[in-house]
Amino acid sequence: MGMKIDIVGCGRVTADERVAMYAVFARYYENLDRARFDQDLDTKDWVIQLRDNDGSIVGFSTVEQYRHDGAAGAAVILYSGDTIVDRAHRKCGDLAGAFGHLLLRAVAESGDLPVYWLLTSKGVRTYRFLPVFFKTFFPRHDQDPPVAFKRLLDEVATRKFGRNYSPATQVIHQCGQRDWLCAEEHDPLLLKRSDAHIRFFLQQNPGYIKGDELACMAQMSEENLNTRALRVIRNREVTWRE
Repeated sequence: MGMKIDIVGCGRVTADERVAMYAVFARYYENLDRARFDQDLDTKDWVIQLRDNDGSIVGFSTVEQYRHDGAAGAAVILYSGDTIVDRAHRKCGDLAGAFGHLLLRAVAESGDLPVYWLLTSKGVRTYRFLPVFFKTFFPRHDQDPPVAFKRLLDEVATRKFGRNYSPATQVIHQCGQRDWLCAEEHDPLLLKRSDAHIRFFLQQNPGYIKGDELACMAQMSEENLNTRALRVIRNREVTWRE
């Protein structure tokens, strides 16, 4: 049986839920700062919460949704912030399915504007999500992004991360000033170095160990979701708390 999935407006997240979310986060991340965690949450619009059968929060992802206007054109951006799922609940695909509901709602409400997902990957598992669910995304090992796509990614990432973002590598250099995944989170997937996507991530973002992030982007549309992604989304029910 899948978990209960809530998509919650950030203004509806209670103090107890913040404590529970931070507790899950602290199991898997190092160099933490509770005040920074709360400040980051305050900048977001949505929180996806996964709950076990007893109602306990066992995973979450924070999402900022905003309109971007710039030289590269106008678009709706969904930016994923702090994200973690307890190790015992990762194989169910509930977080991916819930995020798909949020993405498809953004597409339905965006009118003529394209919708893009900005994912900053500080771990192999996060980056590996992209080829599992999307037909097209960048950066990737086997294809350079179209010029217009790269221009938009650079513009969006530079506005959000300033000088920390390198357009040459698409890496956000955190200089050890942010949190990072504990070593145990990387080790199992690092054994799969025969995977071309994993090799690319490690080569492109060698500073991931101390929290450097690879800025990635995919256009959100049903056409860009593969059949596995669509199946995972359609097999999940979510409750909206707005």
